[in-house]
Amino acid sequence: MLARILTRSLVRRRRRKLLSLAAIALGIAVATAVATLALDVGDQVSRELRSFGANIEVVPAADGLPVTVGGVDYRPAGSGAFLRESDLPAIKSIFWTNNIVAFAPFLYAPAALGDRRVVLIGSWFDHEVTTVKSQVPTAGHGDDGHAAPGSIVRTGLRDLHPSWRVIGQWPSDDNPASCLVGATLARDEHIETGTSLTLTSVESAGGGSGSQYACRVSGVMETGGAEDEQILAPLAAVQRVAGEPGAVRTVEVSALTKPEDDFARRDPSRMKPEELERWSCSPYVTSIAYQIAQAIPGSVARPVFPVAESEGRILGRIGALMLVIALAALVTACLAVASMMFATVIERREEIGLYESLGATRARVATIFLLEGSAIGLAGGAAGYLAGSLLAHRLGSIVFGVPAATHASLLPAVLVVALVVAWLGSAVPLARGLKVPAAVALRD
Repeated sequence: MLARILTRSLVRRRRRKLLSLAAIALGIAVATAVATLALDVGDQVSRELRSFGANIEVVPAADGLPVTVGGVDYRPAGSGAFLRESDLPAIKSIFWTNNIVAFAPFLYAPAALGDRRVVLIGSWFDHEVTTVKSQVPTAGHGDDGHAAPGSIVRTGLRDLHPSWRVIGQWPSDDNPASCLVGATLARDEHIETGTSLTLTSVESAGGGSGSQYACRVSGVMETGGAEDEQILAPLAAVQRVAGEPGAVRTVEVSALTKPEDDFARRDPSRMKPEELERWSCSPYVTSIAYQIAQAIPGSVARPVFPVAESEGRILGRIGALMLVIALAALVTACLAVASMMFATVIERREEIGLYESLGATRARVATIFLLEGSAIGLAGGAAGYLAGSLLAHRLGSIVFGVPAATHASLLPAVLVVALVVAWLGSAVPLARGLKVPAAVALRD
């Protein structure tokens, strides 16, 4: 009997029910699109932000206060003043290896180009790295999340700073006689792509017998930073000029992270084991830096907080904006359903009175209307999920250049939300309609 009553109720007054279904479908479509974009495009937004520079800096633990003038590191070389290049593959062997977008080492060598003092920087441009097994397992994880030893990945400045503008070509790591010249330096010294340069280490600038470095300019770089007045060359070549084979001064790491909260800023050395495990299992910039420092002997990894905090604020505001849009769409759908249900209850007061006069309790009558609303909610939720997935796919392609994938795991949650919207929209009108006594409803 109940199924028969529901079927006939859904068939009658189809226009109003279709309007309710459309309202729910529209609200669910917006919520689904926002949720899909949040799941898929959040990483894309974070990757776009990563193009503005590294958010983690790795330095030797023995380094004291920096003594840097014009980008040149004048600290004397001593025990612990350098990191070993051979230890750097361990960066891609930590638990959060998939969050490491790129990294590159740096070695600075003061040099002279004619009468002008310049900084010669050695780094990787597009370097092949073979991962190794991490020597320090992450708390609570063992080795389950580590990259398999022997995996080959490519990293370097091309991936670390994709926003750098290079006129010409990037140097090859296998060609020690190629280099990049900063745009400001190239303009001042009239250097163009293809120009041959000879640089002299500062020790020989005063007439000594120091080393020289000859290279051919493969490109001119424009970064908007200090690099515009510097020269970049393959790391192996600068190591020979500086007389420090296998050594690097700093390492810049670009990692995908989540915005920090109060828990992220706690000192891991004072955490309980369960707190340390929870902290390590969250991709905070501090937790990733902590694991990098554990993986590289004699190092300290420090978050570049101005960059990390700016990213956190941007991602947090984008998330808040998406949440507000989704809530606004759902509230609008709920109000539309309530409006339709008010009209339905007013029209069906005689029917409600007849049910009660025949012995049906108010709970039974409410069940009929709620089941009717549930059917509309489920149909609207399914339609909204399909429309929202298509909308997210299209928006992802237009706005971010990456089409958003369809997440089937969202469907159960979407249907539950659609049911809640239908029930909330039906609750107030139904409660008011059931307050009218059966005798009054039939008499009117």
